[in-house]
Amino acid sequence: MLKTFKEVFIILVISVIAGFSANALSPNGVPIIGEYSDRLAVDSTSKSSGVKQEKQRTKEGFIKPVNIPVDATKKFFEEGAIFIDGREPEEFSQGHIKGAINVPYKEFKDLPTENKLEKLKDIPKNKTIVSYCGGGECEISIDNAYEFAKIGYEDVNIYLGGLLEWKEKGFPTNN
Repeated sequence: MLKTFKEVFIILVISVIAGFSANALSPNGVPIIGEYSDRLAVDSTSKSSGVKQEKQRTKEGFIKPVNIPVDATKKFFEEGAIFIDGREPEEFSQGHIKGAINVPYKEFKDLPTENKLEKLKDIPKNKTIVSYCGGGECEISIDNAYEFAKIGYEDVNIYLGGLLEWKEKGFPTNN
């Protein structure tokens, strides 16, 4: 009985090591430790396409980004808002909302404020910004939106539907 228990234990240890090794070597490996964002809770009230809302400030003093539905997102697109895609460059190059610029959150979040401002220097602080990512379970749009707001951008919006919903609606993309 003890010999069988030892054999089972050895097989289990070898299996765990093989599994971790395969995951580490795979280009599609899953992070062992989750990459959770340190974002603040997002404002769940949505802007509708025609209603002006009073801007809310956070305790830290910056203007809180607002979730927007797809119809408001499309209206902002037609009005020339700046669309910022927070996904990695490889994903961005495979397709994005037409005219969007790529500001990968993983790189942007750790930059000093001066470098963040330099990266976004061509975008006026009062320009309407729409932050988005892939959609679905992607929360990078929220994280990036808060980063933009913290450095002084006043009209930051979050489009949670992301590229997935945008494509489903047949709206313009670059592939």
